Amino acid sequence: MVATEKTDGIDVISFSTDRINALNVDVIRPVIMKLFETPYTKVVIDMDGVNYLDSTAFAMFLYLLRVARSNYCTYRICSLTQGAGELFELLQLHQSLDIYPDRDACLESFRLNSPY
Repeated sequence: MVATEKTDGIDVISFSTDRINALNVDVIRPVIMKLFETPYTKVVIDMDGVNYLDSTAFAMFLYLLRVARSNYCTYRICSLTQGAGELFELLQLHQSLDIYPDRDACLESFRLNSPY
């Protein structure tokens, strides 16, 4: 359900499901949280193919933001589908989270202007 890989020292998370909801968020969250145990970790969450997010998914993203910042880590989101992107904007999460159109742009943003 959750795959991780490393690209140029950046952890990249991707999903083999088209939904992040209350039924699977308890499987997804610990995988990402484990990465934030190491200070200054950089993570890309690739949302390619994820078409449905419920309120627990959005709560997870906000929780991850708090945990990441508390351990000097950072994560960025990329490849949102149109529907998911509209929800992030509706909830104004695009103001709190760094969101990029695709994985390459997201990885490049770490190279160009990484806070760590």
